[in-house]
Amino acid sequence: MSSAGGAIGPRGLFSIPATLSFADALAGGALAAWGDSPLGLSRVTVLLPNRRACRTLQEAFLRAGAGRALILPRLIPLGDIDDDELSLGDTAGGGAAGADDGCGLGAASEIAPAMPALRRQLLLARLILRWGESEARQGDGHPPSEDQALRLANELGRLLDQVETEGLDFARLADLVPAQYAEHWQKTLRFLEIVTRAWPEIEAEEDTIGPAERRHRLTLAQVEAWRKVPPRDPILVAGSTGSIPATAELIRVVMDLPQGLVVLPGLDRETPDEIWSEIQGDPTHPQFGLAR
Repeated sequence: MSSAGGAIGPRGLFSIPATLSFADALAGGALAAWGDSPLGLSRVTVLLPNRRACRTLQEAFLRAGAGRALILPRLIPLGDIDDDELSLGDTAGGGAAGADDGCGLGAASEIAPAMPALRRQLLLARLILRWGESEARQGDGHPPSEDQALRLANELGRLLDQVETEGLDFARLADLVPAQYAEHWQKTLRFLEIVTRAWPEIEAEEDTIGPAERRHRLTLAQVEAWRKVPPRDPILVAGSTGSIPATAELIRVVMDLPQGLVVLPGLDRETPDEIWSEIQGDPTHPQFGLAR
């Protein structure tokens, strides 16, 4: 790993060139920094983009260790963070296991559970069938079949996940389309009332939230926990560009931790500050996510 300090970023920011294997370079750098004893790596927590990245880094540690007995770092997938992963503050922060010592455990227990995916799809499909029957009674088309309703329910679920992942809502949905498309858009809006009106009521009745919303809240809970009680052991965010708002907040707080490190993939270390400012305004640039 190479430092990306100076004109590009603050101390604690590193980059692995795109010409190298990210996982192998990360494992080698971690072993060089904390692998002087069999227990050295066990103090380290590495936050990675997803579970596949966690598996890839595990394999890279096995290669880099060359048969040595190692206790690997704790590898946390940012894309699938859950209650158990949120409690990583217990060991990193030095608190007693099971106690709410500012490491996020109490906050996690207050967050509603996620509705199971199959139940969400079935409930959305039922709402779609009711909507279709209502439209048909008004002489506007035919109601969807059960198979069509299930497929549409899956797509609505994906829409909910995307909106919740970005930390957005549907408040300005009606203003998205110009007036000349008003007639068609009004029918679309009536359909989307399934997620803007009916679905929040069902979630309230079930005392659940969406899986993406739960991950969003868990991540922000970890952010607040680490701001209150910074962990004393090393915390790394590796391979993420912070494209998801909650993840970006987590990266910011890790940069402020006493032993927080951020390892970016393929950062262009030759670009001057004035060019980085221009890149931040160009979403099509390949370094746009890293510039943010």
